Amino acid sequence: MRTRAFVSGLVASAALLAGLAAPSAASSREHSAPAAATRQGAEQVPAIGRRWAAAWLTTDTRDLARLYTKDAVYTDRALGLVFHGRDGVTEWETGSHQLIDGLRFEVTGGFGGRGEAVVQGVFSGHIVGAPRPFAVPAVTVLRLRGGLIRSSEDYYNRGEILSDSGLPADWTPAGA
Repeated sequence: MRTRAFVSGLVASAALLAGLAAPSAASSREHSAPAAATRQGAEQVPAIGRRWAAAWLTTDTRDLARLYTKDAVYTDRALGLVFHGRDGVTEWETGSHQLIDGLRFEVTGGFGGRGEAVVQGVFSGHIVGAPRPFAVPAVTVLRLRGGLIRSSEDYYNRGEILSDSGLPADWTPAGA
């Protein structure tokens, strides 16, 4: 199982996607070192990012939905899924918890600015029926309005989750 190993440049890429950093040789060197995530630390994550991660750990799916605007958009880039509004956020979280036992998102670093935040961490759990649990690096970009999340985009490697879990690369959940 691969844990806590971040793809070189993942954080820098997320920063560029969020518009929080400009590309430069210095920033590429800084973020290509595996220790960059550790140095940044979870304490650097804006409060909304820490609340977002903590809400994934509760059994009340309304905790996560309350962090979003009524017209929010939640996008899972690895799966190509998009959910709209607080009801959509609740639907996504509910389905995720039904598919993944022990779902966790451990914050390892991140940053924020100008109405946006990036949260990096380790996404882990055990897909129901899979031979093994998984733990993979993940990044979520949060765009904010009025102290709430107006959009979020999750980035992680679906193939790595399936490989860690002992599932074939073309696996899909039953009924999908």
